[in-house]
Amino acid sequence: MSSAARILVTGFEPFGGETVNASWEAAKELEGWRHDEFTAVARLLPCAYDSSVTKLIHEIETIRPEALLMTGQAARRAAVSVERFARNLDDAAAADNDSVLRKMMRISDDAPARLEATASVSAIAKAIRDAGIPARVSTDAGGFVCNHLYFGALQHLGDQGSAIPAIFLHLPVTPEQTPPGASAKRLTPAKAADALRVAAAALIRASNSVAAV
Repeated sequence: MSSAARILVTGFEPFGGETVNASWEAAKELEGWRHDEFTAVARLLPCAYDSSVTKLIHEIETIRPEALLMTGQAARRAAVSVERFARNLDDAAAADNDSVLRKMMRISDDAPARLEATASVSAIAKAIRDAGIPARVSTDAGGFVCNHLYFGALQHLGDQGSAIPAIFLHLPVTPEQTPPGASAKRLTPAKAADALRVAAAALIRASNSVAAV
């Protein structure tokens, strides 16, 4: 593995009138974090369907990471959710930050109904739980920008023939946030960042395994 190996970690900008997004509050803490030969690079993405994917692909092509850890906020969830699938469907009640509203719209006509993570979701969820942070495997990444980004990322990597491990994690909101319908169980940005470091370490192990084949 090259000494310049990178893991790309992404989070979203605030949306829905909030001033922070739990995903970026955690993801930005990984900028410059090192593990084995890897260095983490954190990038903020727009909370918008098309521009989030466009920016992510630009960052992938620029940074050329050996692993990809995407994160988003899920206010109603009480634990870190390690997403197994991205659905080929945009379906949300709220508009994105570009004022785009999408209901029951396929993301791609040339792709299956869902794409699967390219890393072991069960191993990552277990590693986070073993670190003392609530986590579970999820099979529903929703129908908003998080799922759209995840699907776009997996589709892009597949089209490029890339074998890098890629995963999406939904994080509970921070104690200071007040989105409607939020779970009473929250994660501080520090704890959420700890969960991301554990997940990143697991992805790095997966990347090392791919490189060794």
